[in-house]
Amino acid sequence: MANADLDWNAVWKALYEKNAECRGRGDCASIWASRDRARAFLAQSQERPERILQDIEGLPLKADSKVLDIGAGPGTLAVPLAAHVASVTAVEPAEGMAEVMSEHALEKGVTNLSIVRKRWEDVDSKKDLDGPYDIVIARHSLGMPNIRDAVKAMCEASSEWVYLFWFAGSTGWERAMIDLWPKLHGREYRSGPKADILYNVLYSMGIYPNMETVQMEYTRKFPDINAAVNEFREQYMISSPAQEEILRGHLQESLSKSSEGLENSMMTRQVRLWWNVNQHDEHLQGY
Repeated sequence: MANADLDWNAVWKALYEKNAECRGRGDCASIWASRDRARAFLAQSQERPERILQDIEGLPLKADSKVLDIGAGPGTLAVPLAAHVASVTAVEPAEGMAEVMSEHALEKGVTNLSIVRKRWEDVDSKKDLDGPYDIVIARHSLGMPNIRDAVKAMCEASSEWVYLFWFAGSTGWERAMIDLWPKLHGREYRSGPKADILYNVLYSMGIYPNMETVQMEYTRKFPDINAAVNEFREQYMISSPAQEEILRGHLQESLSKSSEGLENSMMTRQVRLWWNVNQHDEHLQGY
């Protein structure tokens, strides 16, 4: 079958569902209900401020810009971004993430940030948003089964630009999952959809995005091996002492010693895709 005949949205959904079956959990928001986990995530992201600055500098920002940040997490991008624009609306469904984002904004003196505590799929643009927005961003937050409808809604919320940040190839943490999952659960780990599928979904919608790929180092730090095991317990769905010993052995081999205890560094590739919503190909399929 030629690529033109494929339903790329269906391909995305199938990969998303296979990955969800492996994880055996609810949607992405359920993973970040805990404030403690959200605070740890924010602290980790702030260890590499140059990465956030690079993403902000790559956006066509103006002092009067209105920005929509979808899946904003603890405000990793939304809070520093607010200093450069007129207003930021952050969509974040996870309770822990939304609470920590509010705390983070208060600490930084940010007053032009509003938070919509819903999944993007559940947002009512007329009731929940104050659009249109000059720039709509979804940074590492595309864990949605129907990516076509999600992107269509992003385009409709924007008056000019949409920026998506997603992953190319297996991420560092997925490579570890692929290696360890069969030992823990007796079955293959299935990764979710990546930037290649996303590009084809966009192309099928008449969207021909600009693309840029960057390699990023991702580091997690732990005071000791017990803290590392506790941190990864939910991610690897540990439910028995035998599974915990397998995980502990894996971490003892893979973690490196540091001045703060132990750390796990890995490389992954991020793809930035962006386009002007006023320049899509209406003669193909449109949005």
